[in-house]
Amino acid sequence: GVVMDKHIYQMFSNEEVAYSFTEHITTVCTYASSLKGFDLWLIIGEWSSAPTDCALYLNGRGVGARYDGTYPGSTYIGNCEGLTGSASTFSDAYKTFLGQFWAAQTYAFETGAQGWLQWTWKTESADEWSYQAGLANGWIPQNPNNPQYPNICG
Repeated sequence: GVVMDKHIYQMFSNEEVAYSFTEHITTVCTYASSLKGFDLWLIIGEWSSAPTDCALYLNGRGVGARYDGTYPGSTYIGNCEGLTGSASTFSDAYKTFLGQFWAAQTYAFETGAQGWLQWTWKTESADEWSYQAGLANGWIPQNPNNPQYPNICG
């Protein structure tokens, strides 16, 4: 009668934040097999479509981001512009990636574990973290049982 809540993100280390979009998806697809065999029921209770730590205050108030090299001990990977904030600033290619990454994670968490809860429903300043914004902007399907990329993990 016990459920384990696991949190899986790919942006809180210098190595992960440097992943290409393809590497983010490939990595999460491997989770399906690594999550199987856990000795308790397992849900992924925190995760996000965000591939970077660019969101305002994500690492703490006044603390920078690994992705843009402003976090202590990090190295510049790229500019955060267009990767966080309002979805109206996101390119079509980035929105496509967010949808693919979302689909890969839901596949892995449903196949390897007993399910998932995405963190979070709504944010004030980081639409890449928002389930609500994902629905409104099309990278999260209206029916999560009918993903846009059903075979993303092969």
